[in-house]
Formats: sequence, C-alpha cells, structure tokens
Amino acid sequence: MKKTIIAASVAALVAAPAAFADVKIGGNVIQEFVTDSDDTGTSEDGLVSAAAVDLVFSVSEDLGNGMSAFAKIHTLRDNGGSGNADQVVGIKGDFGTIVAGRMEDFSEGKVAAMAAVDSSDKLSIEPNGYHQTGRAEGGLAYVSPSFNGLTFGIAGYALPNGSVAATTVAASTNGEVSNVSTSVSTITYTASTKDADAKFDATDIMVEYANGPLLVRVARETVDGGVYSATAGTPDKETDSIAVSYKLDNITLVGYAFDVENGKGVAANDMSGHFLGAKMGMGANTFSVSYMEEDDYNTSTGAKETGTDEAWMVSVDHALSKRTSLTAAYKSSDDGNSTSDKDELAVGIKHVF
Repeated sequence: MKKTIIAASVAALVAAPAAFADVKIGGNVIQEFVTDSDDTGTSEDGLVSAAAVDLVFSVSEDLGNGMSAFAKIHTLRDNGGSGNADQVVGIKGDFGTIVAGRMEDFSEGKVAAMAAVDSSDKLSIEPNGYHQTGRAEGGLAYVSPSFNGLTFGIAGYALPNGSVAATTVAASTNGEVSNVSTSVSTITYTASTKDADAKFDATDIMVEYANGPLLVRVARETVDGGVYSATAGTPDKETDSIAVSYKLDNITLVGYAFDVENGKGVAANDMSGHFLGAKMGMGANTFSVSYMEEDDYNTSTGAKETGTDEAWMVSVDHALSKRTSLTAAYKSSDDGNSTSDKDELAVGIKHVF
C-alpha cells in the first residue's frame, strides 16, 4: 500500500512540469533616477526615484481543431504601489482572435503605442494622454486573421455604469461602515453621472496593414457622452488616429497623428496633435529622437486652452546582454500656457525576464 502511494506521488511530481508547461512568467524591473527643472528654477524637484515592475502571467491551452485558449494577468508595481494592467481570457484559431476582460483599446494599445521609440519608462512621450480611454474593464474584442497583410479589429467596452438617483439609507444597513462609528446614523449616496444603458459604452475599430518594412494602423473610437455626464445631450467623444512606421535596415521611422472631438464629453474640447520619431541601432546601442506637438489642455480646469504643448526627447539604450541594459534620456517640454520650459533627465537600469 505504501509503495503504491509513493509510486503515485512520484508519478504526479514527474508529470507536473508537463501539466504546467503552458504557463509562462515574464516582465521587467526598471529603476530610474530623474531630475527636473524649469528655466526659472521654480519647479525643481531634485533627484527623484522612478521604479517600475511589470509582472505577467500567461497561459495557453490547445483545444484541438486548430483552436487554442489563452489567458493573461499583468500586474504593475510602480514606486512600491500596485495596480492591475491587462486581465484577459480568449480563444483563437483560423477564424481570428476573440478576447475579453480588462485591456487597452486599439486606439491606445495598438495605434498610439507605435509612438514609443524612446528607452525611458518615466519620461516617455505620450501623445493624446489627456483623452485616451486607455485600459478599461469589460472589454470584448475580435481581431481578424491577416488577409495578405490586411487585418481588422472591433471592440466594445462596458465602462463603469451608473446606479440609482441620490438616496439616503440608515448606516446599520451598510455592513462596511456600520461598526466604524456609533455617531454615524445615515449614509448618502450621490446621484450617478455615468451612463447606465445596457450596451457597450465605448467602441473601437481598427484596420492594420503590414507589408515588409511598412506598418500602418488606423483607428476610430467612440465613447458615449453618458459616460461623462447624465445631462441629456452630452456629446459622444470621437477619436480618430493613424500611425505609420517604416524600417530601413537598423533605422525605424514613426509618425502618429490624432484628432479628438468632444473630449470628455465637452463640445469645446476638440483637440489634435502629431508625433514624429526615429530610432537607430548601432551595435549594443539604440538611439532615439522624438518630437510631439498638440493642443494645450489644462488638467486643473479640464478644458482645452488656446496654446500648443510641445515636447522633444532624445534617449539611448546600451545593452549589457539580451535582457539587461543601461538607459539615459533627456526630455524638454513647453506648456503652451506657461512661462517656463520643463527639462528632465533620467538614467536607469532595466532587466527583462
């Protein structure tokens, strides 16, 4: 009896690696030190730590008949904090790919992402950073197979919806806070300003063309105005974007442009901008240069302003191995409605696993 149990245990241990062979762990660890200042010296922050950790668990399973299932969990830990990135599950086959869960939209994750040519994590130039839907829960997307280099995708996102109108309840009915303080007698829930319709609140379509060194992506995203306000007639946000990259031996050229109408559901927030970048590999070094220009946006008031924001950046990545590198970057930013230009310098080390 004991021999049988031991034999079964050994067999299970031997079989375990095969059972979990489809699970992969990857990610990176980045440590940068950043210093910044402006022309007047009023916003100098000295030397600042910028640490980032990405941890990715991915799994796949062969379903037979040319189909497979997959899932991915991506966790972010920046400067000691934590947050969730992608959390998706899906299936793929000759018909294409269907994926559901928390993920970036095509406009940001596929089109705007092509503008990432620099080596720094902290100082990266991010065009249209004000009005991206970005990563959201409740995504459902389909990506077609390639037809002679042509691929299309369509996605819908069930963004956080609203609830009932304003209401007041007795504190004892709320298990989360009823025992916190005996002085709390009621809890008031404010009226929701989010869209509560039973439909996808945001949709995104993308067309991609890849042919050798050429890659072109075009996307159009629509976000229901009810996501931003319960006021009737709040306009939908519309974002059109295009990105093009072309490789010439060890040089990659990138161009990106976007146009936003009714940013955050506000008719006055029509914005546009563009990005130009290039990177070149020389032995163990990769050099990059990039420039961005877009309409100015006041993050304090949430409104577009009359000026233009500009930023340019240079960076270098020196590979110590296939997975470890030293990085350095310099970025200069000009706020269209500010009297000072902000200059930032970052140096760091990065390990990818």
